[in-house]
Amino acid sequence: MGLADMQAGLMMLTRYKSDLEFGLRMNSQKRTILASVAMQAAENEGLSEQLHYQDKVLELEGKRLEIQHKIVSSEVESVKKIVDDRAKKDFKYA
Repeated sequence: MGLADMQAGLMMLTRYKSDLEFGLRMNSQKRTILASVAMQAAENEGLSEQLHYQDKVLELEGKRLEIQHKIVSSEVESVKKIVDDRAKKDFKYA
């Protein structure tokens, strides 16, 4: 694989990492809004249980996004190292 191909792959991974970070922020905002609604609807038992279930679903989604983010972050670092090493090797003057 050439240097340009690796650089394009790095850009794709970086974009995916950014998308995951955005998803994590959106998940956090949804959980905050859900907590606010749950506090207002504390008297209604059925609604409270439903909101608790939705919070658990969002919590699991957040954990999934965090795991994916860690995987992609390590992949980005790995590809960056390979690109840097390849660039040093290819452009090294004798």
